[in-house]
Amino acid sequence: MESLAELFKVHVAFDQSHLFFPAIVQWVLAALLLAIAIVHGPELLAQWRGGALKERLANWQVDRKRLFGSVVLTAVYFAAMEPVGQIYPNSGVGFLITSVVYGIALSWLFVHDLDRRKMVLIGLSSVITPALVWYVFAHVFRITLP
Repeated sequence: MESLAELFKVHVAFDQSHLFFPAIVQWVLAALLLAIAIVHGPELLAQWRGGALKERLANWQVDRKRLFGSVVLTAVYFAAMEPVGQIYPNSGVGFLITSVVYGIALSWLFVHDLDRRKMVLIGLSSVITPALVWYVFAHVFRITLP
């Protein structure tokens, strides 16, 4: 009887619990990539062999500043989250602080014609959104963030 009760107990390793949702997101993204490859793969291969896709890709205009800027900002965001989080471990401070900075930096990169109104809106959304996410995860679901 005691072993049956043990099945209903939850053991949380707090030093690893923040890795739960990223793993789920990884598997969901992998499944979506596979679904896209199955549904659209044959059509894309036919276009590639016919030359139409090669021509479209050759004429594709890329905003390199924004593309590479967002890649670099995202890499720095993920790399900085854990060290910043070590200031107050298992409190979500790393997520909160780095998300605010990331939101502001990414918005400045993509928004055209920055003025005072847009900067205030960027600041507000970059503070409010991560704060709400942090509150929901940390206090409602009791999930630790880095």
